[in-house]
Amino acid sequence: MSYTRKVAFNTVAQFVGKIIGIGIALVTIGILFRFLGVEGAGKYTTVFAFTSFFALFADIGLGWTMLRELSVEKDQNKVFQNIFTMRLILGIFIYAAAALVIWLFAYTPDVKMSVGILAIAWFFQSLTSSAVQIYLNKYRMDIAVLAEVIGKACILLVVYLISIRGGSLMWVMGAYLAGCFVNFVIVWSLAGKFVKTGLAFDFVYWRYALRQALPIGITLVFGYVYYKVDSLMLSWIQGMTDVGIYGAPYKLLEVLQMFPALFLGSAFSLVTRYVANKDERLNNAFQKQFDFLSLIAVPVVIGTFILALPIIAFITGRGGEFTTSSTITLFGREMTSVTCLKILIFSVGVNFFSNLYNFMIVSLGKQKQMILPTIGFAIINVILNLILIPRYSYIGASVSTLFTEALVLITTYYVSRRNIILPLRFNVFGKVLLSGTAMGLCSWGTYHYTSNLFLAIFVAIFVYAFMVLSIKALPINTLKNIFKFNQSKAS
Repeated sequence: MSYTRKVAFNTVAQFVGKIIGIGIALVTIGILFRFLGVEGAGKYTTVFAFTSFFALFADIGLGWTMLRELSVEKDQNKVFQNIFTMRLILGIFIYAAAALVIWLFAYTPDVKMSVGILAIAWFFQSLTSSAVQIYLNKYRMDIAVLAEVIGKACILLVVYLISIRGGSLMWVMGAYLAGCFVNFVIVWSLAGKFVKTGLAFDFVYWRYALRQALPIGITLVFGYVYYKVDSLMLSWIQGMTDVGIYGAPYKLLEVLQMFPALFLGSAFSLVTRYVANKDERLNNAFQKQFDFLSLIAVPVVIGTFILALPIIAFITGRGGEFTTSSTITLFGREMTSVTCLKILIFSVGVNFFSNLYNFMIVSLGKQKQMILPTIGFAIINVILNLILIPRYSYIGASVSTLFTEALVLITTYYVSRRNIILPLRFNVFGKVLLSGTAMGLCSWGTYHYTSNLFLAIFVAIFVYAFMVLSIKALPINTLKNIFKFNQSKAS
């Protein structure tokens, strides 16, 4: 099977699995927010935001380094065993630190205990992600995605049982621990077919891997600051109710941002090989990535903006608690989770394309050039939040997120262009934008006259697909190439 078709198979396998996984995640979030309420959702969001920060130190860029090294290093066993050993040791210390440090903050006991439980869950997730790098490299993400879907289904089942029996926040984190452990067991039970598992202590290689990883790790840590510190700052400055109002749309934002990562991650090994070999196919691959991301980002942004109110109402339920709860008023109107979603969805669209350039920078091995800019993003974001959150609360946090994401896109574009010229054609983007606009108008009209979210979504999908195909934003031949997986000679 050719590299292109392997990437296509890998991408479609991930796409189908992720669609299922996203569906499960949305149902899980809906159940959680329904029985937790606004304040409980605030605690839930805070627990995840706090633990996420420590998760970055448990990785420090070693995950991406492993994937890149597996793509260019002949001795894959050496790469896997050494980097896995490093992540294992780091994980033990870092997640233990998370469970202890939380007690220094003025959170309620249930939040502190929940962080400890989630830290254990993410320790298993960290070990799982090491094996997933092998599946990515071998173009067998169907296995990893299946394991992830089963793990998420386990979480959904336990969360549902908790919701009908009146469980607490700590039981919710126990559900995530169960799901992460199931995922870990499945992924590791099959990893031995592709690589020799075990521990290795080649300290010379450790130093080399750390030198490669630290620039990525630093950018990830400071990237976290501009990406998730707003939830923590809201919890410190305003309280759990404000975090809950912000948390509902933000959780949806996190789910939607899986799309660019799953596609770009699937193609990462191939693009890295093109870069390493100075293959002329790199330009075409980059253009196709841009076109595909446009094809997904535009309808996601327009559709979510148009249908923000019914989407929040459907996900959170509770008699409209999340669509009406507000602690601030602007321009004579109550600002709710719906307002946050309408702002944040544009940051999702921007994130699609900043991811494209971020992945290219890592493929080029120029991640060190993003250290200072990322520190700058973090500082700017914190300053903006300090200025905006005290006065505008979750709306200020939303605006700060959007502004920072736009700054990231501009910067990653210039850093990438400084190292390699990859000219883009915008003819597909223009057609996609036209299709998305027609879709948005039709979905708005449908919901305005029927008040039926699912009918509006169905109409949106139909209109968008019709427009995309009729004006050839996505040529039929491209579809045939994506879904054609018969064996062919490797290219």
